[in-house]
Amino acid sequence: MDTSTRLNWTKKRFFVTLVFAATTFAASFVLGSGITLAFGSGTSGVATIIITTVLIVIGGRVVETRGYFLVAVTLFTVLAIPTSMFGPPGPHKVIIGVLTGLVYDVIWDVTGRKRLSLPSAAAVSTAVSILLIYGLIVMFFPEYPKLETLHRLLKYLVPAYGVLGFFGGMLGQWIYEKNLAHLSAIKMLKE
Repeated sequence: MDTSTRLNWTKKRFFVTLVFAATTFAASFVLGSGITLAFGSGTSGVATIIITTVLIVIGGRVVETRGYFLVAVTLFTVLAIPTSMFGPPGPHKVIIGVLTGLVYDVIWDVTGRKRLSLPSAAAVSTAVSILLIYGLIVMFFPEYPKLETLHRLLKYLVPAYGVLGFFGGMLGQWIYEKNLAHLSAIKMLKE
């Protein structure tokens, strides 16, 4: 079995995963807050999907360890608990992180970690995330004021998130391959 598909966590790889999760949260929070201030509540998700996917995918390529997405996306949602990212504040967001991270990891592994594996995993994972957000709002916040609007838009949001996730996955992979893969620090992390 190739070393990139084994569960080979080290302290360095875990630390890098923490850094990518925190950076992804910070980028999403800042971008999302700016969009929300400019355009109103509930408008930032589609735009932040690209930046978060790019960062998470770059992290996946840097760390190259099975379970990276489970850990990184779960940590991202833990940081998002007190915010309006992924819906109303609350610990239910960890469910989104765990399940979305698992979908990423499973698809990346099942597809053999080939060129389109990460963009495909990102497409499915981001589409799954909006379904999970909706389902958990229905379950835990049935009186949520935007629930009906979200329900009506879901048939558009799921494919939109999938397309944006695929694009973000392709962009993240391209950035990694063109700008980061050759760096000595990345090569040392993978040894």
